[in-house]
Amino acid sequence: MGRDDAFLFEAAPYHDTRTPVKSAGRGRWEAWRRLLPAAGLAAAGLLVPLAATVVTSLAGDGGPAAYRDVVNDEQVRTALLHNAVWLVLAPVVCALGLGLAWLARGVGPRSRRLLLAALTLPAVTSPLTAGVTFRIIFAPDPGLGTVNALLPEPVLFTGPGWIWLVLGLAFVWQWTGLAFLVFQVGLANLPEDLLRVTGAFGAGPLRRLRAVVAPALFPTAAVALLIVLTAAARVFDLVLVGAPGSVQPEVDVAGLLWWRRRTVLGDGRAAALAVLLTVTAVAVALAVLWRLRQDWPQAERPRRPRSPAAAGRARWWPRAVAGAVTALWAFPFAVLLLTSFRSPDAAATSGWWTGGYGPGSYGEALDGGFFADALWATAQRGLLTAFLVVLPAVPAAYALTHEALPRRARRAVTAAAVVLAVLPPQVLAAPLGRALGGSLGSTLVLGLVHAALLLPLGVLLLRNAFMSVPRPAALDGFADGRSAMTRVVRDGAPAVATVAVLSFVLVWNDVVVSLLLNWPAADQAPLTMLQASRYFTTSAGELAAQGTLMTAVPAVLLLVAGRWLVRGLTQGIRR
Repeated sequence: MGRDDAFLFEAAPYHDTRTPVKSAGRGRWEAWRRLLPAAGLAAAGLLVPLAATVVTSLAGDGGPAAYRDVVNDEQVRTALLHNAVWLVLAPVVCALGLGLAWLARGVGPRSRRLLLAALTLPAVTSPLTAGVTFRIIFAPDPGLGTVNALLPEPVLFTGPGWIWLVLGLAFVWQWTGLAFLVFQVGLANLPEDLLRVTGAFGAGPLRRLRAVVAPALFPTAAVALLIVLTAAARVFDLVLVGAPGSVQPEVDVAGLLWWRRRTVLGDGRAAALAVLLTVTAVAVALAVLWRLRQDWPQAERPRRPRSPAAAGRARWWPRAVAGAVTALWAFPFAVLLLTSFRSPDAAATSGWWTGGYGPGSYGEALDGGFFADALWATAQRGLLTAFLVVLPAVPAAYALTHEALPRRARRAVTAAAVVLAVLPPQVLAAPLGRALGGSLGSTLVLGLVHAALLLPLGVLLLRNAFMSVPRPAALDGFADGRSAMTRVVRDGAPAVATVAVLSFVLVWNDVVVSLLLNWPAADQAPLTMLQASRYFTTSAGELAAQGTLMTAVPAVLLLVAGRWLVRGLTQGIRR
């Protein structure tokens, strides 16, 4: 930020963003007691396996020299560089979400709702399905691939770098909507004086966006950025399925390389690679945390709705751009759906636009009932994980807001949650496999592993929501800490529901944990899709049908509880 921009940011008025209320509650011991269940699950599922991996990397075969051996491995260096590329893409995705949210301020309510629906649905779609869809769209054969069918001489999409474009577009398509959602609400609740004063300084729209609005919304973007960073740090199935085997070495990431070569590397070097992958993700998370120099949310304040006259004066070009973006984001779903309604033979030999429609691919996908059983097993694991995340996350988040923890302790626990939220499963897999042994395949054990991985993010989301509860509600019942917590949790119920739904969807779409800890028992729907993807060309119709069925469940959740979930995800953002 330049000196003039810094002056403009400081000159604009801001509301106090500190925690709305601080109270002794029932004392510090009560606050620590509320944190205990979450701390126990995080310690058993995350900290202890992480420590075991670090010890193995230093004391395993080769000793500390394992790090030198790993770093000197050209394939490992390339994979770590690719991980850095994905991490850099995360803020780009958030910036695009901010730009689209800024654009949406100038469109009508109907266009805004359509844009919101088109952008947010990919966020609940699995990376596996996204990889299948974009691989269909960008197939090199002009008779199969949509893009190359439009280009008689496809150069861009058959060269050595085309796969990076395909995978990058799939990632942007999947995660931009989350950033858009958060920024849209944040922009709608910016104080009117903020933009009015910046206008008085002669700042144009772009300068206001860069110098004032973006810095003011950074606390708002923290959790959204953390979610996208977590997806980038754990990118795995998108590369595994979205890139054909012949070009996968060009886009290999450290987590995927670890899975392929862990037995060849040996315990020490495999552990060292997992630690390096973790350090890369944590370093980026700490950079985000360092930028957060003030508490993220503040008490909710009513916003002034935009007048109907102002809404009617929206210019035509934002509506046109919003319509184009809506169509662009909806197009992959149309390709997936149309491909799923083609016969298996037609889908394998010609593009989706050539006809041959019918239910044959669904019949092949559901033949024998194996995929249907896998869907039910995946749903059971998702429901169990949602319960196991919410149960300890609610009291822990409350302890970090309205309880009597010292300021330094709250910040330390919050920082630990940020770090643990981005841990890659690879750093935990080997110790958990050795400790749990044959019990790994059970729904309960895998549900606990999923819950440990998702718990830190759940605590952060709930902390934001609980801190936004207005002062009167937080003060009500402070003579009895339990009743005060009940009141705060009741007002933050949308966020509790959102954490539960988010946990279910992430487990529903998960490939990595199941692959690392439960392979080759492919009793989960994503693993069934992964097996079919090994024969991508001949099974494109079946994969599209399975991907459509996998997307239908979170899509229905989004349709039924969309407003509730939007409120829960954005509750507590800066007002």
